[in-house]
Amino acid sequence: MAESKVHNSEMAQPQYEQCAARNFLYIWEGPVRIIHWLNFFCILILSATGYYIHDPFLDASHHPYLMGDVRFLHYLFGVIFSISLLARIYWLFTGTYFSTWRAFPNPFNPKDRQTFWAFIRFYTFLGKDTPHILGHNPVAFLAYTFLFFLFALQLLSGFALWGQADPGSALAAVTGWVFGLVSNQWVRWFHFMVMFLIAGFFINHIYSVVLFDFKSKSGEVSSIFSGWKPDRR
Repeated sequence: MAESKVHNSEMAQPQYEQCAARNFLYIWEGPVRIIHWLNFFCILILSATGYYIHDPFLDASHHPYLMGDVRFLHYLFGVIFSISLLARIYWLFTGTYFSTWRAFPNPFNPKDRQTFWAFIRFYTFLGKDTPHILGHNPVAFLAYTFLFFLFALQLLSGFALWGQADPGSALAAVTGWVFGLVSNQWVRWFHFMVMFLIAGFFINHIYSVVLFDFKSKSGEVSSIFSGWKPDRR
């Protein structure tokens, strides 16, 4: 009987070795989460309006100025998106550790290189385990760096095309040099094609975040809403 009580008492104790976390840490600050979701909606609206500008598939007989309204939305959210990216760059230098450049992986650090290849194996289904990362893992960091490069090119080409509507404007004066390098049609083609590259990343991002959350119990999905991630150290 005494042995049974002891056994029951032991079973009632928290089984920390089976728990995903003992506590939570505040990783993503409010501004970072707001910028993330603002970018999310801007990409959706810019992609939808941009595709319609390229291929006006709707019947505009009852709304003769439909294209004008769509272009206005495209320009408006292009400006909002550019402001959002500038805000993120600002936070890259003023935020807390995980939101700033201080959390960038160092390719000359053997541990960071080891972590990078561990995540490569995980994403390609060649490995099951990964180090516990509270911020962005090295593979995600590399992907986001490339993505922001695409964002910059997309904004440059978009503002250059917008500036052509008023050749005497300040916008045309700032971005007109683009057409000294490539023709108008090539800029339009590039702007349209990059939209699909960003859409591809968008789909992969959702898949990767959900996969990593389920496999590693790292709180990837919930953290972008709450800012908190489990600490499994």
